Amino acid sequence: MLRLTGCDGREAADALADRLLVAGIDAEVRGDGPWEIWVIEEDDLARAEAIRAAPESADERRAVRAKAKAIRAGRAAANVGAASRFIEVRDGWNPVGELGLQPVTAALILASVVVAWLTKLGDPRIVALQQLSIEPWDSPTFLGHVLRGEVWRLFTPMFIHFGVLHLVFNMMWMRRLGPQVEVHHGLPVMIAVVLASELLGSLAQYAVVGPTFGGMSGVVYGLFGFVWMHARFGRPGTYALSDQDVVLSMLWFVACATGWLGPVANLGHAGGLVVGLLCGLPPYLRHLRGRRSSLETVEHSWAQTQGTPWQRFRRRVLTPYTPVWFLAMAAVVIAMELW
Repeated sequence: MLRLTGCDGREAADALADRLLVAGIDAEVRGDGPWEIWVIEEDDLARAEAIRAAPESADERRAVRAKAKAIRAGRAAANVGAASRFIEVRDGWNPVGELGLQPVTAALILASVVVAWLTKLGDPRIVALQQLSIEPWDSPTFLGHVLRGEVWRLFTPMFIHFGVLHLVFNMMWMRRLGPQVEVHHGLPVMIAVVLASELLGSLAQYAVVGPTFGGMSGVVYGLFGFVWMHARFGRPGTYALSDQDVVLSMLWFVACATGWLGPVANLGHAGGLVVGLLCGLPPYLRHLRGRRSSLETVEHSWAQTQGTPWQRFRRRVLTPYTPVWFLAMAAVVIAMELW
């Protein structure tokens, strides 16, 4: 627990607490005049300091107060008796409303559904499936058709799905992740992340197992990595991805890699995840710089010296470097597939 700042009046302290609550930062108001704001997790200190220093208009203050009031009311209903001055945000990041379906996301979903219908959910005897695969399944040369000018084959395998569950699962995640990228970063970035994720994943999968693969999973993991990096380390109030979504995605990633779920394009998954995480590096690097400067001032703070060994290890090693651990998981999967 680290002290953020002091306030002469309770109103100013509550206003800052509201801003932190809406931004998804776990904080506490202490004292009896002057009032103090304490941030619970040291990793949030740099972001909290930036929020404190940012100017706020009267209209923004009223909107933040209303949103914070709604958040507290919902928590009070779910947890009667919780302290009214304690702000707890452990189940997700920025509270962002549901976004409508955006053009690129809608086009990808529609194309996947149409291709699923044309190919009868992945029947290799259908001509359309052979035309959309990275190479015809009986092609004797490596990337023979691609090198002869059929460059679209590097990207069209994402539209091929083998079964209803395969299609529905990927489209649900596409609907969840795609609109966030389109709204907050625009169509060019969305298209770039999709194409880069598919290209790396498809080439890696083809190089190892041949052309008998398909699906949007590699793109989904690319979007997942990109959205997660911005939701966890980017500007508050934009991207949102719950802890449950993150855990489910990574458990599925590991389960597929074990082979228990049958033949899966694991290199496509891993390639997409690597692309998404690397594309999301800018906010993470800014977070690391801010964290390094904040830790220099709190070297002997309570958070640095107290707690169990596991808590200190989690604060110092696990939590700050989660993207590195995700990349390491992808590297392990790639190594397993190549082995």
